[in-house]
Amino acid sequence: MPFFSITTNQALDADRSAAVSAEASAFLARLLGKPEKYIMVHVRPGEAMILNGNPEPAAFVELKSIGLAKDDCKMLAEKICGFLEEKLNVPADRAYIDFHAIDGAMFGWNKTTF
Repeated sequence: MPFFSITTNQALDADRSAAVSAEASAFLARLLGKPEKYIMVHVRPGEAMILNGNPEPAAFVELKSIGLAKDDCKMLAEKICGFLEEKLNVPADRAYIDFHAIDGAMFGWNKTTF
């Protein structure tokens, strides 16, 4: 049930936003070793965003997942930053990533919880 949300000040048209969403879904499935059918991706392009006092390309990412290990976050940050650099031209030092480990009993889907 990973949820991957990318908010960025980079402008994307509808087609490119859809393509980045699909690429992010496949990327996250490989990265976490989870079936893509459970992954939700949300891309919010073109948001007003300032980091370090300037409006250069930036992103805020949230990754929520059951079984997300604290010890994996450093590696995940490296890979996610690489994805942002490649797909959105957002430098690694212009992105923050918020990791959340989720208790499956506290996350609902399909009329039940995980």
